Amino acid sequence: MRKHSLYDVVFQLRPLPKKLTEKTYVDELIAALDERLTMTEHRHRYLLLNAGHVSDYLYFVERGIARGFYFDKNAGRELTGIIWKEQSIVCDPVSFFQRKVSDVNIEVMRGSLLISISYRQLQDVYKAFPEAEVFSRCISLQYAYYHAQRVRELVGTTAWERYRRLLQTHPGIELKLSKAIIASYLNITPQTLAKMIRERGHP
Repeated sequence: MRKHSLYDVVFQLRPLPKKLTEKTYVDELIAALDERLTMTEHRHRYLLLNAGHVSDYLYFVERGIARGFYFDKNAGRELTGIIWKEQSIVCDPVSFFQRKVSDVNIEVMRGSLLISISYRQLQDVYKAFPEAEVFSRCISLQYAYYHAQRVRELVGTTAWERYRRLLQTHPGIELKLSKAIIASYLNITPQTLAKMIRERGHP
């Protein structure tokens, strides 16, 4: 498999042990990963993970966008908890790394190009390259930080502030996702989103 942005992202994770900065070791690790990585192009929206199942794959968005969402039975609607843009590592870390049933659905949007590796394949890599297991901890820490920030955002900012920040961090997202999905990420209804844009104009 060709060199792609996955490795640029992975080797920027911190903290990494010194072994993962040694060229020979890193080249051998990349070769082992390349043998196991799968690249898939999605022409339609597709569920990568269904709530109630254990996550068996770790994904990387080479091109496109994906989201993680829940279904709120009380509200009777979907709630999008996370949106992954290009060069993002996509997974439910608790389900994938700890082998627990997930409560999240992961959906990839049409036109996306993903790179994936299975849990079993990743464990084979870790057996051959023990230092690489630090990637699991780094990814889990990133998700813990993200969710802490997400809670603060939902509690401490207005819907309009959240919308403006989303447009800043995900340029052009309004062209890639439906207003219903964007509204579910902002924790408002599509009608409220439409009213905000109508009254305030596009940021």
